[in-house]
Amino acid sequence: MGANNQKIMEQEHEQPVEPLRIVLSAGGTGGHIFPALAVLERLQQLTSGSLDARFLGSDDRMESTMLPQLGYKFTSMPIRGFRGINSISTLSLPLRIIKSVRIARRVVQGHNASVVLTTGAYISYPAGIAAIKEHVPLVIMESNVNPGKTNLRLSKKASAILLAFEEGRDYFPKDIQSRIHVIGNPVRRQIAQVGSVEDARKSFGLDPHRTTVLVFGGSLGARAINNAVEDIIRRWERTNRTPDYQIIWQTGRNYTAEIPEAHRGFVVTRSFLDDMGLAYSASDIVVSRSGATTIAELAMLAKPAILVPLPSASTNEQRINADVAAKRGGAIVVDNADVGRILGDTLEAVLIDPRRREKMAQKMSTLATPRAADDAAQIVLDIAK
Repeated sequence: MGANNQKIMEQEHEQPVEPLRIVLSAGGTGGHIFPALAVLERLQQLTSGSLDARFLGSDDRMESTMLPQLGYKFTSMPIRGFRGINSISTLSLPLRIIKSVRIARRVVQGHNASVVLTTGAYISYPAGIAAIKEHVPLVIMESNVNPGKTNLRLSKKASAILLAFEEGRDYFPKDIQSRIHVIGNPVRRQIAQVGSVEDARKSFGLDPHRTTVLVFGGSLGARAINNAVEDIIRRWERTNRTPDYQIIWQTGRNYTAEIPEAHRGFVVTRSFLDDMGLAYSASDIVVSRSGATTIAELAMLAKPAILVPLPSASTNEQRINADVAAKRGGAIVVDNADVGRILGDTLEAVLIDPRRREKMAQKMSTLATPRAADDAAQIVLDIAK
């Protein structure tokens, strides 16, 4: 081979690979952010790190602080959710939507995006419209059985619709069924990468051999669940009882738990759990809301659960998610209005029966979709190309 030809081949080999440029819109709660992060993890692998991602989100929700802290480029928008016809913020909503769409179009255009990925809720609307207006392929992810209003509107123009549940197909028009992919709900690697149960409990300062309950109300907390847990602890105190189990309790940032001194060794409180994988690993059973991401994580780790659906969910999606898990036999559903009255007894009935917990865990695992994040990332990559 001549020297000139050798030099040309070396120059061609050294040409930098054009990165995959993606704009993502996810936020409001961890249930929308974490699936997007799970897909990004896999895209990093598929592109060998040649990935340039930028997030869009609200300027007053958790994504505005969480995503920059994780090192992601983030652009905020003034978009807000509909807060009722009598809310003052509703008057400014049309203007906020217009401004947010303009911001999203500038980001999609300026980033030279190859694809836009949205995970639902009102935060996704400006990004989805921006993708459509800028003629950039749009991929939407729907984590719940029944889709939200934003995803239903955007689905007509989306290049792909990624669903977590087969039952979700029925909510979409027949003429877009060919663009629907039922893949499950993507889960972050951090959730599955856990050590031993004993080590996890020790990391929380708990007895490594005592039965452990994990309680959380989603990334923002849940007052009804918090009040029910306080009632359980007060019952311990009234009966001067040494509990048979211990609790890891994520309260949310706006709730301060009062733990009597005699029982502080049995209850660990956190306003926010940075390492959910560790918390899941420490637990024998979980008490939580029934957001789609939570259901996916419980299924991946085969954790039995007592689920308390959020009653104010706009399309009752949490109740439908919880019912799917309950029908499989992996969970018990408790209404939000009843949780304060029956959570303690319901919890103890499961805790005293290890065989029942084992059976629930096995049934919950049948909902797991371990390849969801990989499949979502491959679809996004194929569409971007």
